Amino acid sequence: MVKRKPAPSEDSGQKDYRINSGLARGLSVLKAFGPDNRPIGNSEIADRVGLPKATVSRLTFTLTELGYLEHDADTGRYALGPAVLTLGYDVLAQMEIRDIARPYMQELAEYADANVYLGTPNGLEFIYVEACRTPASMAIRLGVGSRIPITRTGMGRSFLAALPEAERERILAAIAQRDGDGGPDLIAKEREAIAYATEHGFAMSGGDWIPEANSAGAVIRRADGYPVYAINVGGLRSIITRQRLEDDLGPRLIATARKIEHIARGML
Repeated sequence: MVKRKPAPSEDSGQKDYRINSGLARGLSVLKAFGPDNRPIGNSEIADRVGLPKATVSRLTFTLTELGYLEHDADTGRYALGPAVLTLGYDVLAQMEIRDIARPYMQELAEYADANVYLGTPNGLEFIYVEACRTPASMAIRLGVGSRIPITRTGMGRSFLAALPEAERERILAAIAQRDGDGGPDLIAKEREAIAYATEHGFAMSGGDWIPEANSAGAVIRRADGYPVYAINVGGLRSIITRQRLEDDLGPRLIATARKIEHIARGML
């Protein structure tokens, strides 16, 4: 049996309070399964991860309900579920899309002397998964892992415009509820930006999120037309003017997105 490092304990004198112990324990349960994914019971999991069996029982029940484990009622044992495989495939897909997108993004960044980012939606935000920058664009310090709002940004607006109407309306309603009194004005402005994106194929943000910056965004779609990623190009308003985005960089951004989309279509 492979001995593993005990899962984080509430009683540990070295506990880092930035760590969510419940999440860490759940992940340690998933890591208890070997490469062959042989079904194992709560007692064996508890031995492998160094947690009380009662704690493991609660964790395995939760992980089963969420699809990360599968439970055999006859034997009482568990095996990794399909949700774990989905996580792995998503990570691989993101690694591959980054490799595909990077040279096209870099070409656009160098042409525009601007930042070019690739992002993936996450709730009411986008997360940057790739970034190409030039020395002149370093004033805006965002990189891989940065989160940006789905509203007020070229990337987010392009995604909203590309969504099916019912899904877009659900997101806008959630944003309006979250923002309270400021919601109606924000949503009205977003609808204008979405209409622009629908007409032109790319969305614009003129200092709406970062006051000193302009940007444009365009989506990357699956074969069925659903948007799964988006890219943007942007920088300081003194360099990346609205006119330049409308006349030149916006159309180039669409062309860049279509190149990435064409090559990556089989993995989206």
